[in-house]
Amino acid sequence: MEWREQYEAGEKPSAYRLKKQFNAICRERFPWSYEVSKCAGDSGFKNLEAAFRDFFRRCKKGDTQKGYPRFKSRRRSCGRFKVDGHWLKLDKLDAPINMAEVLRVAGQVKSVTISEDGGHWCAAVNVEVERPKQEHVQELAGIDLGIKTLAVLSNGTQYENQGLLRSELRKLKRLNRELSRRQERSRRWNRTKKKMAKLQRRIASRRLDYQHQMTTKIARTYRVIGVEDLNVAGMKCNHRLALSIADAGFGETHRQRAYKSEGCGGMLVEIDRFFPSWGLCHVCGCISSDLTLADRTWTCDCGAVPDRDSDAALNIERQALEMVAGEGSRRPKTPGERMSDSSEQSASKRENRAEERRPSKPCQFGTVW
Repeated sequence: MEWREQYEAGEKPSAYRLKKQFNAICRERFPWSYEVSKCAGDSGFKNLEAAFRDFFRRCKKGDTQKGYPRFKSRRRSCGRFKVDGHWLKLDKLDAPINMAEVLRVAGQVKSVTISEDGGHWCAAVNVEVERPKQEHVQELAGIDLGIKTLAVLSNGTQYENQGLLRSELRKLKRLNRELSRRQERSRRWNRTKKKMAKLQRRIASRRLDYQHQMTTKIARTYRVIGVEDLNVAGMKCNHRLALSIADAGFGETHRQRAYKSEGCGGMLVEIDRFFPSWGLCHVCGCISSDLTLADRTWTCDCGAVPDRDSDAALNIERQALEMVAGEGSRRPKTPGERMSDSSEQSASKRENRAEERRPSKPCQFGTVW
């Protein structure tokens, strides 16, 4: 708020200026700031400055998603620390904290962020390491995301949709009804609130673990990964599918694939969201426009009986290969358009060859070929 007011007044706010103003009033208005390390407050102002700097950079570039900085709770903070094996020493704490495990990677520790989630305290340690070299087993794969099956690869590999939220939905509704009957901020209300937080954390942790295992295996196996540029927010507007789409975690799966593919030295190719990946026969290129969501297979005019998810993954793989080779345009061509282009090219080549075989002068009998 103070940053925006200074900017609208024509001033140039900075982390140093805001920190100076905060120090003048923190003892009277924010006495809780003395309970933690001063580095926690310093990092908050630095993060605010970095967020506005990135926001103005995106505005200057003309990005569609500018990402105006949002309010961050003080429940997540960082400060001065020291990591030694299982032990984490934080400023303002007399005794070190015994962590559940040692750091999995060796490198220079840059920062640590302490957060609380469902009664569990977590320490996110930022370690600077060299990017490892990854040898990919296969070259290319197309991935089709779905609700019935979470991910189908073009080589036939499938990852099931576990439906973790839907399986625990009855218990979650019961806890919500129990919470609504409690007096807010009472002892029983807090107890029910902790039960809900524990259940939601368990669901989110199981989903996140499955997503990490799936995306890590895909990023380490394939060098080029073709995916669809899905409008997840728009898909959630369908009230019949919103719960299933949110439970599947399309957005988080795509985010993990993107940074893991880059970290493994691979390439993530995003296909245009209007590309007809399903309903398009990968054999002949015909498009069946009368298919519904209930149709899992169909019979094409060429006699092929393609599966909806597998056929979509094959079409995505083919389109990604063309885009990597430089043949893809802003709106990728469908197989029907590619077949039409190839037919026109073949006809023009036949005409050119016929033109080359013709003699440039009439023959001696006066006949022109």
